[in-house]
Amino acid sequence: MLSQNNKNLDHREITKNLDLYILDEKVGQGLPLLLTNYTIIYNQIKKFLQQKQQDFGFQEVITPILGSEELYKTSGHLAHYEDYMFPVLSRNNENLRLRPMTCPHHCLIYQKKLRSYRELPFRLCENSLLFRYEASGGLKGLERPRVFELPDHHIFVNIDNLKEELKKNYHYILQILSVFDLQVKRLAFSTHDDNWKKYHPDEQIWEQSEKILEEVLQELSINYVCLPGEAAFYGPKLDIEVEVADGKIITLATMQIDFPTPHKFGLQYINKQQELKTPVLIHQSPIGSYQRFIALMCEQTQGKLPFWLTPIQLVIFPLNEENEVKDYCKILSRELTKRNLRIKIISEKSLNYRIREVCKNKIPYYLVIGKEEVKNKSLKLVNTYSENNIIELSEEGLYKKFKENNDNKK
Repeated sequence: MLSQNNKNLDHREITKNLDLYILDEKVGQGLPLLLTNYTIIYNQIKKFLQQKQQDFGFQEVITPILGSEELYKTSGHLAHYEDYMFPVLSRNNENLRLRPMTCPHHCLIYQKKLRSYRELPFRLCENSLLFRYEASGGLKGLERPRVFELPDHHIFVNIDNLKEELKKNYHYILQILSVFDLQVKRLAFSTHDDNWKKYHPDEQIWEQSEKILEEVLQELSINYVCLPGEAAFYGPKLDIEVEVADGKIITLATMQIDFPTPHKFGLQYINKQQELKTPVLIHQSPIGSYQRFIALMCEQTQGKLPFWLTPIQLVIFPLNEENEVKDYCKILSRELTKRNLRIKIISEKSLNYRIREVCKNKIPYYLVIGKEEVKNKSLKLVNTYSENNIIELSEEGLYKKFKENNDNKK
């Protein structure tokens, strides 16, 4: 149970004023309805990630949210992950499942043709809608729902280049996370234990894959904790973890080694000697799910999101109802909107009430426009994130400042 102080830090409390999502029993437990403000934040992060993915050489794909039972038997999910999968959907002799992971679909994309070693590493990415039947007691707002979207990365690589590719992916993850300035609690190296029901049974592959990842961590000079028994069923992993408001430590980003799955799907490539070899699969996600990531951002910033992510960036308050004031506010709003800024004009209720609402809703800036501002075209910009922070600007100065704020991903 959260203390009253920590309760106020919980994303479920913070997001009420930000108006990000709602839960309704008529939809079902753990199935949030994501509202306009959430969608704005999501789209900004997605756009940022898509550029990073392109720069790193990922190819974006889209695959179905369903898969046949046979697909998940092949991948091993039915054997090792069925408790977290939704029940079978059966009709006309077809047995389908809502997907808990995207890797089987991406394996089929790799499989569509025989590839050369020159095509490796073959990097795929997808904004994957995933479904996991979490126990009702484990559901927690955006942090742990039953449906979520993951920027999912799968890299097929030959074993000779595996260590180098893991290092590149680690730096790729760090580069992305550095933009958001989140506080990382620890890095966890998760290995298997003796409960073989949880894992693929080849001890030799486990020894090989864990040795490779451990060597990578040592060569990167990473401080980490080792967590036996926390590996994925197909291989060891490195998790970048954060602490949430209730004191629990959860995974943010992850990087995982998978030797068995490419064998299960018969994936191959032709090496330099014209021999058929099986690639190794790296599972990787730089921010975890969008839902969880946005929840963490809200907790760690207390709702004061970076300017480029804020759903409403500026509110304009007309000081009175005179036409010249109202018209100027509309002109100003239109010019700022043309520059890809998110603006709102609020004229109802008293000025003090409107200012309190803006501060409560964590909107970073507001302008009060009266006759004097219209006449002199001199604007007093107030930053709600800082006390007594009032800047006097011209219209052009305002446009320039907000463009710089939007361009600065911090």
